[in-house]
Amino acid sequence: MPSKKEKTSVTIEKQDRLFNFRPIFFAAVFLSFGIFFAYLHIIKGVSARWLLCLLPCAATPIFFCCSWERFFKCLLEILIVGMAFLCGFCAFSTQLSNFSNVENYNGTTIVIGRVVEKRKYQEVTELILDDLRFGDIEVDGRLNTYLSTTFCDTVELSDRLLLNGRIEVDIAHEDENGFRANDVKEKLRYYLRADAVTLAGHEFDLFLFLRTQLQKTIALGMDETPAAVMTAVLFGDRSGIELGLYDNIRMGGIAHIFAVSGLHVGAFFAFCLLLFNKTGLRRLPKAVRFLSVAFILLFYAGICGFSSSVLRATVMCLVGYAGSLLLTRIDALESVGLAAIVILLLTPSALFEVGFQLSFTACLGIILFSKPIRQVCDEACLWIVNRLPHKETEAKRLAEEKGDTLPIGVLGSIRRKVTSFLSVTIAAQIATSPLLLYYYGYLSGWTLLLNCVFVPIFTCAFSLFLLSAVLATLLPFFAVGILYVSNVVWTLLLLLFQTADFTNFAISGLRINVFAIIPYYAACLFITDKFNLSKSWKIPLFFVSVLAFVAGMVALNL
Repeated sequence: MPSKKEKTSVTIEKQDRLFNFRPIFFAAVFLSFGIFFAYLHIIKGVSARWLLCLLPCAATPIFFCCSWERFFKCLLEILIVGMAFLCGFCAFSTQLSNFSNVENYNGTTIVIGRVVEKRKYQEVTELILDDLRFGDIEVDGRLNTYLSTTFCDTVELSDRLLLNGRIEVDIAHEDENGFRANDVKEKLRYYLRADAVTLAGHEFDLFLFLRTQLQKTIALGMDETPAAVMTAVLFGDRSGIELGLYDNIRMGGIAHIFAVSGLHVGAFFAFCLLLFNKTGLRRLPKAVRFLSVAFILLFYAGICGFSSSVLRATVMCLVGYAGSLLLTRIDALESVGLAAIVILLLTPSALFEVGFQLSFTACLGIILFSKPIRQVCDEACLWIVNRLPHKETEAKRLAEEKGDTLPIGVLGSIRRKVTSFLSVTIAAQIATSPLLLYYYGYLSGWTLLLNCVFVPIFTCAFSLFLLSAVLATLLPFFAVGILYVSNVVWTLLLLLFQTADFTNFAISGLRINVFAIIPYYAACLFITDKFNLSKSWKIPLFFVSVLAFVAGMVALNL
């Protein structure tokens, strides 16, 4: 037990700072601020003089310093976040400059390029080409073109095409849909109106080759609709899903299973841990186990195209795994921060991608809100259980009379798992709801119920789906038999969306903007334990933020 003097020192230390500084997480936050300010300055024309107004905000923690030691630590923290802000500003400015720095190639010419993406629509197919040559000139960047689906059925990823047509250069940073984050990231700045096209050979790309072979095997071994859904689930390519079915799934609130992210990588990572910790592979040295798991996850990320959500989940899993092998507890916020830094330094424009925002917001929501929500759920369950006469409560009462301890029991274990799952689902929904409403204009009324059904099934079966696809690709003559279970499972799961209409229970028609989103998240933060403020400060700030959010929503939707 700590002495009275030690308790006093702990209390003073806690009140000595406005928040508990986590260098990696705060560096990631201010790296994002730097990118966002560069966006406002370069694209929106906001004057850099506004930075002078932000300096007092950065100096606010200094006023909470009660000692010279804490004062110098605070200066170091400000230096860290200041450098992160500067890195974000410079990185995004450089990326925009590289995107815009292109010669004018407008005109008719011959183009040679390698197919890296293929998006099938009804009568036309969009192709994205890389490794471009315009005539005899090598060109940096990517090009998209639309060709007939009949011709593109014979085109595979990594094929080289020879096209003749008119090139148009588009280096505008924004269009009618807003900032072109993905185009800037991919340097997609050329468009070709093709008059003639010819297959000119094939280049081997390991990741594209494997993805193509897996998709072919799934298409041959399963029925059309289950095959399209399984392809979307495993690799994020949902172009083969019928539009009406996809919209109904989206209105049901589980379209996130088609965006390869933490749910997918986490399920696959859990399978890898089971493989390396519960089999003979556990005898391998820790470094070998870590490198093996890292290789498997990164290889899967490569097949999925190294998307931001996959990289974020992979980095977080590997950081946590490294900590467990070193018997060191890794802070969850630091893991999220490290993942964000890796992605944003590589591609600063990823900050403006919907997938990046939803992925990281969901993670932060789970980290910040799942614990208090789980505590509320546990207390509610205990309140109900203690008022129901059954054998477990009677056994618990007898054990308490004897002074013995009683194991949790089956019901207790189930209750804990259920409340844990519900808390994670609700926390993610609370965190992502404003963004879903902002970008898509709706909120599903079925999200919680359908996620409670689909997510556990998906988590348990994802690795089996992936392994069955790999095995069927290795043994193509037995593909139908190997994929039979997957085909049946997806056929049964999709029956719900093919027979029921979930659009009737969607919350749509509401509008939300940034001025309402900011107080929403401010209110969420004030109810967490991340700010070292007394309740006399937290409660008023929470209600002020809620009132600001409500006022913004009312003003916007009246």
